[in-house]
Parts: sequence; structure tokens; C-alpha cells
Amino acid sequence: MDSPSLPPSSSSSHPTTAPPEQQQQLQPLTTPSKYLHSSRLRVEPNDAFLREEGTHRAWLLRGVNLSGSGKFPKHPVSQPSHVGSTHFLPPHPSTSSSLVAKSGVEAHPDADVNEKDGAHGESDHHHSPSVNEPLTKEGKLNNNTEDNTPISFVGRPFELDEADEHLARLRHWGFRMIRWVVTWEAIEHQGPGIYDQAFLDYTVKALLKAKEYGFKVMIDFHQDVWSRFSGGSGAPLWTFHLAGLDPHHFAATGAAAVHNTLPASEPLLRMVWLTNYYKLACATMFTLFYAGRILAPQCTLNGLNIQDYLQQHFLDAIAALVDRIHACRDPHTGKHLLEDSVVIGYDSWNEPSCGWIGLARLDVLPDQHDMRQGDMPTPLQALMLGEGMVVRDVATYRLELMGPVKKGSRTLDPSAHSSVASSSGKAIKAWLTKDLRDAYDARYGIRRDAGFPKAGECLWAQHGVWSVKDRAVLQQDYFMVGPRGGGSGLQSINWVRDHWLPFAKKVIDTVRKTHRSAILFLEPPVYVPPPNLSKGHRHDHNTNSSLTTNMVYAPHHYDDLVLLTKRYLGWINIDLLGLSRGRHSSLFGSIVFGPKKTKALFGKQIHEIQQECSQRLGQRPVLIGETGLHFDVGLSKKKQAGQYATKSSTTTVAKNVPFKPTKQFQKAFDNILGGLDRNLVHYTLWNYTIENDLQNGDGWNGENLSLFSRGAKDGSPPGIPQDLDKGGRAVEQFCRPYPVATVGRPIRIEFDRLGPVFRLWTISPSTAAMTATGSEAEKQRRSKEATEIYVPRIHFPGGPQGTAVRVSDGTWEWDTEQQLLYWSYGPARLKTSSATVQHEHWIEITRKTKTTK
Repeated sequence: MDSPSLPPSSSSSHPTTAPPEQQQQLQPLTTPSKYLHSSRLRVEPNDAFLREEGTHRAWLLRGVNLSGSGKFPKHPVSQPSHVGSTHFLPPHPSTSSSLVAKSGVEAHPDADVNEKDGAHGESDHHHSPSVNEPLTKEGKLNNNTEDNTPISFVGRPFELDEADEHLARLRHWGFRMIRWVVTWEAIEHQGPGIYDQAFLDYTVKALLKAKEYGFKVMIDFHQDVWSRFSGGSGAPLWTFHLAGLDPHHFAATGAAAVHNTLPASEPLLRMVWLTNYYKLACATMFTLFYAGRILAPQCTLNGLNIQDYLQQHFLDAIAALVDRIHACRDPHTGKHLLEDSVVIGYDSWNEPSCGWIGLARLDVLPDQHDMRQGDMPTPLQALMLGEGMVVRDVATYRLELMGPVKKGSRTLDPSAHSSVASSSGKAIKAWLTKDLRDAYDARYGIRRDAGFPKAGECLWAQHGVWSVKDRAVLQQDYFMVGPRGGGSGLQSINWVRDHWLPFAKKVIDTVRKTHRSAILFLEPPVYVPPPNLSKGHRHDHNTNSSLTTNMVYAPHHYDDLVLLTKRYLGWINIDLLGLSRGRHSSLFGSIVFGPKKTKALFGKQIHEIQQECSQRLGQRPVLIGETGLHFDVGLSKKKQAGQYATKSSTTTVAKNVPFKPTKQFQKAFDNILGGLDRNLVHYTLWNYTIENDLQNGDGWNGENLSLFSRGAKDGSPPGIPQDLDKGGRAVEQFCRPYPVATVGRPIRIEFDRLGPVFRLWTISPSTAAMTATGSEAEKQRRSKEATEIYVPRIHFPGGPQGTAVRVSDGTWEWDTEQQLLYWSYGPARLKTSSATVQHEHWIEITRKTKTTK
């Protein structure tokens, strides 16, 4: 078979620096027919399931996020959050004008370039190997470069020569859906408008591997607290420089709690990364990104407000990936090899934040800043720390069993921070000095307007938010009503309606310029209900149509108390969803007592999410884009990821020990998975990380949610050998039977893994209704359709011989190799309504006896 045709190397609308001759031909595509599911899935009106084109079967999506390691680069060295070096945060460029263009970073494509000289008139402009060099034959980045090789995400989520192992394992576990993690930084880390062509090529190759195993993929544009350099993932380093921020001083000024720069003497506080949403670095960036035109009108560069500049570059980076996927075609037929058959849609943006937009006061900790751990400065205190001031009475919190508890307060002095070698009597600020900002501007081709806030000083102070001299707020409601509000009665800024939603529309509009049939997986901000886009609501009609057509609602939902504390007691929990919806007046009032109520809580919350979607967005599929659990729930702190005893003269971390889930973990995970099953909701578990180990978990801020770990010997129960289960954790819990594709639609599923026994109820159009329309061939085809059920070998190892199968009607066939049961209906009990005549069916699958090794 000939190689698929390559995407173009450049586009007039999306600048790039890679010449066509450096693009790599993709390897021939070999797709095992046993895995191939090339049918497009589509969203139909008033339907909670995705429909398979051709058969019209209802798909129930079960999948996984791939991968947590997609948040950080792999080259020139892997950079998980516990690793700190100049590879994480490179030194500032020389401020000497003669060296600015020799930084090893390409100039902005729009910068003035002389044929004779380099960018901005400097000669000997450096080549950037990791951006423009091709991959090796094995699909790996060529690392035969100098030590200053820029970062690369090539190899995320896996090296191509390892793809078969991991994709075969995920397919073996019954997953058909992948939420594919891609960050803005992975595409545009080198500078504005410069795309990592090697990463785009690699991603196409990796998606073609996913095609071989029949996966459907949703591309997730991922971020957490804006960027790696503010303690999370997502945006490139240059975005901070654009805003005039200096990540080298984030630790000293408390602008962000970053694991990579945490001094060895300081412990990693559990889930402290979440508090960065409220701190100076992340809050400033999201505020500028969504509402810069209103709240930072002076921040204009290259003829654009910083809001428009940031948004356009993010959208262009998205377009670069979409274009590359779109251009992957069969060289003979011209047919798309990835679009629709594999990549079915795109997430609107992972867990977006409002920054400080909407705050009514700046001198107190806002109620909405409810995740509190470690130092928790008020917005005013954060602004003061950013200016290098000594700030007293900064509240300190500790995360306890029932949530954050204030433990006291302390004084913070940026100049005295352990990360500061010597301040030389100068204030240590979170803002770039003029020389440094000018150097970065030259590197990136940035031309700031004359009125742009001065370098080395707080841009919010220069917009009249607060007084540096008086250390006082000048306009408390600045982020609520804008710079001319001042209590004058102007309407409050509505972030969801006027900022987040229009940008979500820009994302899908950008995607659909190229991939017209792409599904939008609309992800709301965490704990924010979906926008009301029902008919007759006040949103613009065109916005409604763009967002609601071919859209899946894709919020995230975790058992947050267990996620935050890594403990599950079974008799007490907190209804944070209800608290966010106003059903409880306080955190104390949201406490749920009793084993039955605690066990049922997660499922009830999922049902509530589905109801909200139906009421505000109409009946449509709901996919929980992220859910899961730390695998070290219930372990002592010393054995939890990020806290595990490290290698020393007397102790060595075990690398290959069987994973033994605690009883706390088992109960909590069963509650989550059972709640998802009971509501017939689509989901993608967080996550599958290849590099997970006992000491550092997923390699990101002490999280440990990966279904796979190299340190786990075998995920199968004793007596059931499964090579593909090696490395799996709690496989017997998350590997569950379910209807992959149903004739009609599923109406109920039950699974008792201790039996084990699986039951499924479905409803389908009657034979008369099915054959009332369509050609004779269509009628015959429909009569032969079968409901496809994944029946995992780990629970039913004996296949049809060791299993009792009972059906209400029809016949079944069992493909033991693929772990699939095909059920064809026969005549069944009629269920009628005013509109349709339908049949109800059921099937029960029970293991007869245990199979021993």
C-alpha cells in the first residue's frame, strides 16, 4: 500500500518555518480488519447517544485520556513536574543588542528580515533543529544536536515504536474512545507563529496508529492553571513575556506555586497547583486572554490588544494541527484517513478559568477561591508581592479531611526567598525589567504601542486598579465592571456569557473551517453549569446554532473530597456540586452523612449534570471528559506519589511490585464507575500515563491517577494470566462490560463485578417501524444489525463455555478473541407510545464458575 499523502508544510494563513523538503513521508498504513471501525459518528437532535453512520446503532463511548505526560516535554530531557533544571526554565537571554538574535530561537515570521542579515538586522541567525528537523525512521526526534536544543513534545503520548503495546492494551481493556491531550505549548513553544513541524508530523503518525486499533479520538486542547511555568500545563513560556511577567521570580513573589522550582527543603503540598488559579501569574494571564480589551486597554502590541493577540495565536496553533490532520489522505482516492473515521471532534478548551474577572473586592480572599492550601494571598496581597513588597498577614491553609482549614498567617518577603541568590538591594518583582522585556520583544518580533504599561512595573497598577505608593486598592470592583465602573452603575461583566462562550465558538469555528463535520465537545469551566442555549434565550442566534449543532456536552466530574484528600471514609462526603449550584448555604451544609447517601452521591451528581444539559442545551450526549481516582487513596502519606521515600543510603524505592488497592480505593472507585454506569453516560477516564511510577505517580504535581504503571506487575486477579494486563492497576474494576453499539438504544445496564453478572436492557424500533421506509436492501441490512457488547475476559475468562447467557429474544455470537458478543434481536415484548412502536429486550451474562490457572 502506498503511503498516505502528507499534509502541506506551510499555509498562508498559518505561518510556519519548515521548508517542504524537510517534511517526512508517513509509513504505510496497515489496519487489521478485526479492529477497523471507519464509520463516522454523528450527533442527532434529541438523542443522548452518538449514532453510527450506516447502521444507525447507538454508541456508548468508553475511553481514556492519553496522556498525563502530554503536559510536559520529552526532549531534550523529560520534564515532569518534580524535575527542575535549566531545561525547565531556561536562562534569560543576554540583554546585549548584539546577542539578542543569537538566542537559538527563530524570529517571529512577521519580523523584518534582510536577505543579507538575520532577523532585525543581525547576522548568523541560528537554526532550530527540534522545530524543523524531521523525525527518525522510528518516529523519534533526532537528538544529535547541541545542548541548547529547544524543547519538543515529540513522543507524547508514546514513542511510535511503543504504540502497539499501549494501544493494544487499551483496546484489550474495552476502550474505544481516546481523549488525546495536546497543549498549545507543544505546537507553538518556540515563539509566536512558529510551529513545531516535527510534533505535528509525529501526531499524525500517532493518530494513524490509533486508527489501526479502531479508536475514535477527541483532540483535547489541554491546560491547567495556564502553563507549566505557573504550575500547570498549556500555554507557551513566551505568553508570560508578552504580558511582561518574569517566571524566574514566580516562586519568590508567590505569583505561582511551581513544583519544578520548589526548593528541596519544602514539601509538595497536596493539590496545591489548584491554588494557582487565584494567584498573580495565572489570574493575570486568563484575565488578559478573555477580557484584555475591557480590563487592560493599554496593553496593545503589533496593532492588537493583548486579548486578541493571545487568542488569535492560540486559534492559529489549533488550526495548524487541524490542517495537518485534514491533509492526511489516501494518495489514490484522496479520502481522508483521519478526519471523521478517527478524529471525530475537538474539545473547546480544558478547564478554562476566569482569572480575576468578576471579583467584587480585592482586599479579601473571595468566596469563589475555595481551594485553599499553603500561602493564600488576597488579590491585593498578590499584586503587592508581584511588586517585590514585603507583605504581612498572608493567610496559610492546610487541606484537612473536610476541606481547607486556616492555620495562621505569615510574612512573605520576595527578596528573602530561598530562590533568590542575591537581590543586590533591588526589589525582586514578578515583572520583567525593561532590558529583558526589550530582549524578548526583539526575539519574538513584538512592537508595543507607546501607551503599553511600562516594563518592570505592575500593569494593573498602571491601569488604576491599585496604588503602589499607598499599597491600597483604588477601585475594588475593577475586575467586575471595568476601569470606568467605579460603582457608577455599569453592568457587571458576565464572563461565561460574554467571554468564555464567544471564545468557545471561535474554537469550533476555527476547526470547522477545515473539518466541517467535527463534533464540538463543549467543556464548561469547572463547577459552572452549562450556558442556557435553549430556544428563546438571550444568546445570539448564530452563536447558539454554531455551538449546539453537532455538539456533545463534555464537563469534568470527580469525587472531589477523595481527590483532594486521598482518603475515603465511606460514611461522609461533601456535595460540592450542590454547593456550587446554591443548594447549600455553606461548606458545612453540603456535608453528606451515612454510607447509603455517600455511596449514591456521585451517581446522583452525574444525573444532575445530565438534567442540566437537557434543560439548558437540549437532549444530547453527555461525556464526562475527565473522572477517576488517585491510586494511592488510603495509603500512608509516606507511600503516596510525591511523598514516597526516595532512594538513599538505606532505602530504595521498589520499582516492580504488584499494585494492591486499598479497601478505601476499591470502594471509592466502585462508586464512581457504578454511578457512571447507572446513568448511561459517556466518559473518558483520567488517565493512562506510560511513565507512571510509585515514587512520582503521573509525574505531575503528585497526581497518581494513571490506569497503567510500570511498577505494577500484573493487573489481573490470580489465576487469570493476561499479558496485556501487565502494568494495569485495578483492571478488574475499570475493565467492565458495556454495550459498545446498540441497535435502538440501551436503557439500563447493571454490573456486579463480584458475581460477576452483567445485565443490559435495550429498546428498539419495531420491525414494522424499521421497514416502513427505505429500500429493500436497506430493510434487509437493518434486519441483520446486531448489538455489540464488550465482554472482558478478566471477568468472563471461560468465554461461552464458562458463561451462562440468557436473552429475552434473538440469538447471539461470541468472538472470544475480540471479547465481543453480538446479539441479534428476535420478536420481543412491545412497548408503545403515542409516537412510536418499540420493542424492549434484555440480556444477562453470568460466569458459571471461577477459572483457575
